[in-house]
This record gives sequence, structure tokens and C-alpha cells, in this order.
Amino acid sequence: MKLENKVALVIGGSTGLGRACAEAIAANGAKVMIADINEPAAQENLTRIRAAGGEGSFVKTDATNEPQVQAAVAQTVKEFGKLDILVNSAGGPSAPDNDGWHFCIDMFLKAPYYACRAALPEMEKNGSGSIINISSLSGVTGSLARVIEGTGYPAAKHGVIGITKTLALAYGKKNIRVNAICPGYIKSELTRGMFEAEDGGRKLISETLRVPLDRWGEAHEIGNVAAFLASEDASFITGQPIIVDGGFMAR
Repeated sequence: MKLENKVALVIGGSTGLGRACAEAIAANGAKVMIADINEPAAQENLTRIRAAGGEGSFVKTDATNEPQVQAAVAQTVKEFGKLDILVNSAGGPSAPDNDGWHFCIDMFLKAPYYACRAALPEMEKNGSGSIINISSLSGVTGSLARVIEGTGYPAAKHGVIGITKTLALAYGKKNIRVNAICPGYIKSELTRGMFEAEDGGRKLISETLRVPLDRWGEAHEIGNVAAFLASEDASFITGQPIIVDGGFMAR
């Protein structure tokens, strides 16, 4: 229970990596507020969290809407008294066109900025805090975009790491740590088309990508890293893009 007496806000905590982060953080003792537009999935996740002995709540939130994000932070503080941990994991699929480019910037770059901006004053009041932004391998490498409109996702994910490092520098003396997780090929809604291929995504992992651990990552493996970064076990880690990719980037 390394996060006992802590309060976490997980934006995008209804499904995928965000759900795994919410579950892992709750399993370590924190009270969790899930902010998402998908209320049925959020309530399903909260049912699992409560069944495991955790405590949580839900606030309907469009991560790309700054007033709604501000309201989610306010609701978290109202219900639980404070805010110690912020996880930015909102996402969704986009098309490689001009609208999709703007969607990626709004969802994967502006949304984390809005959340950090709203959460930091509350963490300053506490005298400490941990922010965990979900980036991507596309945040540290180029991506396989075939058209210029497909650059929105890697551009946003690179930007998230820039925000992460800059806030870590700005708020370190206030005992607020800011880190990013850069997942590799993890089973999630965004990769479902790949791992549900006829061979289960085996050829992609083993032959095309040659992932050293020779398997897909699981969402809980990202959630566990988030829980670690939120805890005092990571008390001297800030400003880091933590790559969780089965060894892919070691090549």
C-alpha cells in the first residue's frame, strides 16, 4: 500500500492504459478519481477497483475541454480533500488527414497541458506531487507516417515529453515530480487491429520489429510503472521519459 492516503486523478482512466493505471494506483492504496467521457466503462472499472478493496469516483470529462478538466480537478479536491497524483492518459483513434492531425494535437498535447495547468496549484498547496504523462515510443523516435497529415501523433507525443522535462525543471524545488511513460507495442484499443491479426500479431513482434522479449506488452505493465512513479520509491526520478517497450529501443 505504497500510495495509502494519496489521491490520484486519472484522465482517460476508463479504458486501455489509463484503466490499468487507475487500477494499479488504487491497488497501492490511493483514492482514484477517473475523468473520462466514457461513463459506462469508467463505472465498470470502478466496480473492479472497489471489489479489490479500493476507493474511487468518476467525473465526466472531455480531456480536450479545458474548463471540464479544471472542473475534474476541482471535483477531485472536493471529494477527497486534495490532489497528489495526476495521470494523463486520454486518447483515441484518429485518421491520417488534416482533421486527424488537429485531433492528435488537441488530445495528446493540449489535453495534458490543460490537466497539468489545473493540477499544479493543488500540488503546490500539498507541498508535493507526482505527474505522469503517457507518451509513446513515437515521442522519442520518428514515426512511420506516410503523409504529412500523419505527423500529428508523433508531434504531440514529442511535445508531451517537452512539457514533462520543462515542468520537472520548473517544479522540482517544490517537490513536484513530472515523468512520462513511453509505451512500446502494448495491447490496447489503439493496437487491437494489430494484435488481433490472424497470427495474434506474432509476425509483427517477432519478425518485423524483433522485440527482444518477443511478445506484446500488457496494459498492467504500464499501470505498474505509473504506480511506481507515483510512489516514494521513485522519489529521485523526475523529468524522465521512461521507456517500457520489451527492449525494442535497445537495438
